[in-house]
Amino acid sequence: MDLRKRLAQLDRLTGQPHRDRSGNTAAAVAPVDTSAVCRLLELDARPCPEGTLWQRSYRPDDLLTPPKSLPDLTGILPQATSTTVNSEELLFLDTETTGLVGGTGSLAFLIGVAWWEAGAFHVRQYFLCGPGHEEPILGELRRLAARFRVGVTDNGNGFDLPLLRTRALLSRLPDPCGQLVSWDLLTAVRRLWGRRLPDCRQQTVETAIGKSVRGVGDIPGAEIPQVYFRYLRSGDLQRLPNVLRHNRRDMAGMGTIFTNVAAAATKLAATVPPRTAQLSWQDGWSWGRICEARRDRKGAAGWLTYAVTASGLLGDEKPVALPDRFLADAVRILKRTGDWPLVMRVVTSSLARPAAPGWLHREAAILYEHRLGRPDLALAHAEALADAHRLGRLRRKLARVPNSGHGSDVGGRCRRRSGPV
Repeated sequence: MDLRKRLAQLDRLTGQPHRDRSGNTAAAVAPVDTSAVCRLLELDARPCPEGTLWQRSYRPDDLLTPPKSLPDLTGILPQATSTTVNSEELLFLDTETTGLVGGTGSLAFLIGVAWWEAGAFHVRQYFLCGPGHEEPILGELRRLAARFRVGVTDNGNGFDLPLLRTRALLSRLPDPCGQLVSWDLLTAVRRLWGRRLPDCRQQTVETAIGKSVRGVGDIPGAEIPQVYFRYLRSGDLQRLPNVLRHNRRDMAGMGTIFTNVAAAATKLAATVPPRTAQLSWQDGWSWGRICEARRDRKGAAGWLTYAVTASGLLGDEKPVALPDRFLADAVRILKRTGDWPLVMRVVTSSLARPAAPGWLHREAAILYEHRLGRPDLALAHAEALADAHRLGRLRRKLARVPNSGHGSDVGGRCRRRSGPV
């Protein structure tokens, strides 16, 4: 398509007459059939201060009920605090765009919003009829967002919110969501279940955590930009209803995920780490990390103890590979309890695992020398590390003390030593 045809197409979308090189109005181009679009997508066209707004509202869903009260989400959601937030102060938001990487060239051609009101889940969508008509959507979104305290998104901090901010800036309008505190569900999912799930995509979480499966009529997210481009180029409306359906399901999916996040946070706040629980070892690890972020050392140590036990690390079964990050978290958090025999069991059991990381020898050398009073055993791990400084110190210490291999005199002095390792 040459430049003149592209300009004519853009003028058709923006409602401006196209002029040729001499400045004369070119042959008329058929405008967008707004009535056909509204009829197919069941949109209402209504005036607003910035122009005409195309929107669709759905019947409230009283099956997707809000949490009775929101628990403390500190350590689970970014910017979350223990300050009480009501579920009716949450605005859910999701965009469908012309590009999946953002940037100033991408348009948010469909914006879905949802909220709880009177126990029901309300969903509304704003549709962009073409380039040059963003102001009504952005203005209406800003007025709606002013009613809420928190914006809930899925990867909104990395994509949706910066894109809307950029589009508003290009239209010389205020950031429509700038006054909202941002709660990004992607972060919450990673912190609660990311160590167990194969990935943290929204539909994966909906199925694995929310126990819901999307029905027919959906469309893969990667195909959505091309559907809108076909509409702009040729007026093809065939698959646009699938895009709106996909966006609506995204909104309902976020509501479902959020209720599961709130339920997990409530359970975490009310549960003392038991010896056995209805949690995988990966989730126990995650809960321990969340307790650590809350500065709850007892809870963090309790859940890491549960996790190392549930993982089979301390058992007699055949050794299996465990993530290096899990072993590092377990050793770091359990050291704060001062239960050195337990920490030593974790370290030695980890060293027996396939492809055990070398830093465990350093931890073993420290524990045996400074906490358990066995410099003879520390020496073996120092040799595995080839730590010349530690080797020299241990050899001098062993040479000075008779029967030090049994940890008698040296053990007594080491156990009396205080302070962090």
